[in-house]
Amino acid sequence: MKKFLLPVFLVATAALTYGQEPATQTAPLILPDGKTLQVEIARTPKERARGLMFRTSLPEDHGMLFIFEQPGKNAFWMKNTLIPLDILWMDHRKRIIHIEYQVPPCTLDPCPVYGPSADSHYVLEVKAGSAHKRGLRIGMPLRF
Repeated sequence: MKKFLLPVFLVATAALTYGQEPATQTAPLILPDGKTLQVEIARTPKERARGLMFRTSLPEDHGMLFIFEQPGKNAFWMKNTLIPLDILWMDHRKRIIHIEYQVPPCTLDPCPVYGPSADSHYVLEVKAGSAHKRGLRIGMPLRF
């Protein structure tokens, strides 16, 4: 029994240590052209703080949707994020209000901060290049 518990403990500890565990919920997000992305939902402060940190890849049709209780100046940084991302901010109507394209992993200390000048209620992170490839622009609505 001890031989079985040690590997399970080590795997669980490694996942928690490196932040690899996904957000607890996933859902489809529908783009203006009708295509769908599968997104992990980051709703709690812990899920939002972890985000996509320590991930080494992200499929083109996946992303992470950050949901905030109140609209605000929801700035993001790329600390411990290993892959470049496109980051899209949305207002309370789920319309894109700001896009940062090809945001690189952070190599500076402190990390640069990205965000819109207007309040946002939702933020979507996708693989770098996806926003341009899918023709996403400011003003477009997303459905989720």
